[in-house]
Amino acid sequence: MKKILFLIGTMLLLAGCNTKDFSFTGESDHWKGDLSVNQSSDFEKQDFVLKYRGEDVDSVGDVAYTVEADIREYGRTGVTLEENGTIRDSSESNPTNAKMSEDSEVKVTVKWDDQEETFTLEKN
Repeated sequence: MKKILFLIGTMLLLAGCNTKDFSFTGESDHWKGDLSVNQSSDFEKQDFVLKYRGEDVDSVGDVAYTVEADIREYGRTGVTLEENGTIRDSSESNPTNAKMSEDSEVKVTVKWDDQEETFTLEKN
C-alpha cells in the first residue's frame, strides 16, 4: 500500500512540474516589446511589456496596442505609459483555450499620437 501511495504521489508531483517557459522580443523605431510565456497542462500565462524607446515619455499620450499570435489576439486602448515609459499586461488562459507555440509568429501593432508601428517578436 505504501508503494502505491508513493507512486501516485510521485506521478502527481511530476505532472505538476511539467511547465514550459519561453519568450519573444522585438523592436521598432519607437518601441520594444517582450513577451514571456509560462505553460503547463492546465494553463498558459503571458506577460507582455511594451517600452517606449524615445526620450520624452510625456509626449506620447494615450497608447493602443494589439498582440497577435497564431489564433489569439489581445490588446488595450487608451493606456498611459508608466513613469519609466513602459506598459505591462498579463493574461492567463484556461485548459480549453489554444496555447501558444514556441514557433508562433508574434506581431505587435502600436498606435499613439497619430502614429502607428508594427513589428515582429522573435523567439529568444
